[in-house]
Amino acid sequence: MTNKTVAGEKRVCGALRRRDWLKAVGVALVSTPAFGAAEEDLKAKAKKNLKMAVHTAPYAALPVAEAARRIKAEGFVGVLTDYVFADARFDPLAPDWKTAEKIVGAFERQGIRIAAVFGYVNVVDPNPARRKRGEARMETLIKNWKRLGCSNVSTETGTFNPKSDWEESPENATEQGYLQCRAALEKLARLAEKAGAVVSIEPYWRNVIDSIDRTERLLREVKSPGLRLVMDPCNYFRKEDLPRMEAMLKEMFQRLGPQIVLAHAKDVKASADGTDLPASGLGVLDYPLYLRLLARLDREMYLVVEHVALDDVPRARGYVLKQFDEV
Repeated sequence: MTNKTVAGEKRVCGALRRRDWLKAVGVALVSTPAFGAAEEDLKAKAKKNLKMAVHTAPYAALPVAEAARRIKAEGFVGVLTDYVFADARFDPLAPDWKTAEKIVGAFERQGIRIAAVFGYVNVVDPNPARRKRGEARMETLIKNWKRLGCSNVSTETGTFNPKSDWEESPENATEQGYLQCRAALEKLARLAEKAGAVVSIEPYWRNVIDSIDRTERLLREVKSPGLRLVMDPCNYFRKEDLPRMEAMLKEMFQRLGPQIVLAHAKDVKASADGTDLPASGLGVLDYPLYLRLLARLDREMYLVVEHVALDDVPRARGYVLKQFDEV
């Protein structure tokens, strides 16, 4: 590892060092208020604390050095990465650490922080072989986060649907299904505790952790500094929920705000079978309110643009930035 890589590890993937980040989260959990920031300076807090990042998936066809240069040129300071590029593909199931170093180094040279590691496995996959591969993937990412430049490993919460990680299953809504999901995520959280890492979950209404209630319950019952939350409000809205968006957004942050370590920027709109999740600006998400609620958390955080095609990245980023003026 290079000296720069070691220094990058010590940053713990963001604007806060890990010890400072844990201290901030601890204070928030004790004193909460997600709504504690002074209203009159929310716009300033949003612009100061929310750091623009992007998922690297749209750049996967580029060599990593070129991808990093382009990401910087497009105005991003952080990435959510799955370590897959045209000339460097890191496989957690067959780790090549020279490849990992190449990818991490490319971002470091451009001054781009790795805001989150793309774990994303179905922790309750009904196919045992796939589930075991997912567990092995997450274990490698968690245990080796220092080599990957970031201690925050994000994942979905899974579904019992045998065909897709993103479709419903009747078993998702059962208590047995919840308990199986909780056990799987608690196992990962305890591993993260030992490794000095964090597993951040992204709930979705078609997965087991599908609602504000279940998210709050899971985080309360596991009670681990190794388990935190990716805030993606679009994922909580079923089609029938869209008319009460304002109330739901406020409830999400009131109940879950202290647990948030990363935020996503995409959009939501009604569809024939529920909701679609397009790029920012192509749906109905109340972005000014979303950014105000993030600003009220009053701490530094990466906001990751995702669900976007490569040629649409500048528009999506520009749309999000414009919303800061409406906070």
